[in-house]
Amino acid sequence: MALKPIIAHCVQLFVLVKGKVAPGNLISCKAPEEACQVAKDRVSRGRAIGAAAFTRTVVDPDYDDGGEPITLAIFGKVPPGLADQLPF
Repeated sequence: MALKPIIAHCVQLFVLVKGKVAPGNLISCKAPEEACQVAKDRVSRGRAIGAAAFTRTVVDPDYDDGGEPITLAIFGKVPPGLADQLPF
């Protein structure tokens, strides 16, 4: 039986580790708008130095099988090249 794809909406937080931008917590959200708002809020409240909201189609969550993430919005400091992944 084929698995039904799931659309996942997440926020990747970024923190400073030894003076370099590094991935922090990953937060799951229910909708793309929520992901963008959570990312913006975490950076504006100083909980992270940067955040990226993204969406991704996941075919099999047990094997992390799915499509490439689509970056919806970025806030604050993120690793170089991440802004290049924005769809606009």
